[in-house]
Formats: sequence, C-alpha cells, structure tokens
Amino acid sequence: MTPALAVAGRSIKSVMEDKRQFVVVIALIQNVEGKILLQKRLDPLVLDAHEKWEFPGGRVDYGENPEDAIRRECREEIGCEIKIKRLMPSIQSAVWTRTDDKEQHAIIVCYEAELIGGDPRPLDKKVAEVKWFTRAEISRIDTLKGIKEYVELSGE
Repeated sequence: MTPALAVAGRSIKSVMEDKRQFVVVIALIQNVEGKILLQKRLDPLVLDAHEKWEFPGGRVDYGENPEDAIRRECREEIGCEIKIKRLMPSIQSAVWTRTDDKEQHAIIVCYEAELIGGDPRPLDKKVAEVKWFTRAEISRIDTLKGIKEYVELSGE
C-alpha cells in the first residue's frame, strides 16, 4: 500500500466505506385539522436519531427520482399514498456517527404533502409509532434535528 493510498494503515477504499453519503427525502404531511404526521424512529445504530419523532421518508435509491422516492417511502413505512404539494425551501444536512463507528452524511430534502389514501400505521421495523400532532405539541416533543424548522417553514 502506497502512502498516498493509505490513511493510518488503511486503504482509502476502506476509509470511504466507513463514511457514506446519501440523499434522504421526507414528507411533511398535514391534515385538514392542521395536525402534522410524525413517526417515532427506532434506530439503535444511530443514537442521535433513535426514539426521536420524524417525518416519514428515507433514502433515494440509485437512479430514482426524489418525488417517486418519497411516495414509495410513505407506502413502505406508513402504508399511505401522498400527493406532493411543494418542495420545501430548505435543504438540510446531517452527519451521524453510528454505533459501529461508521459515519453517514444525509442530504435531506423535504416535501410538503397531503394524504390521499391509506390509514397511517407503522409498517417498517424502524417505525415504532405514527401519530398526528399539533404545532404546539411538536414544539414540546423530542424530534430529529431539523423537523421543527420544517414545521415553521410550512406555516408560511
């Protein structure tokens, strides 16, 4: 192994496998009563996200359109069909160190959406609970970083 291709005795490929970057899409879904749908995340691999409330969503697969990805994620995680209303005017970024010492960098894109079919319920192993919240309730609960900022933006 040449020095240019090594970091602390490890290959660049090995180091890069410990650091992953991906695009995540999330949906801020609001009902006619003004309540916002959140799900409680179960993710002991990422302690900064474990047992925090978040919007439904997930990774964009290679070659997938982000709008198709958020529709798919809502079907897979909470069993619902959504209609996208708009792209929220803010993109967020989060870097998390996992319990296996790998790092992941998420570029987060949020869509405001409405529910057009299905009854929200946990369908994914990483979703413990699904619940509608008022804006006031959201301000008092433990959410994933950035969720409250998107809620504020949705009131514009």
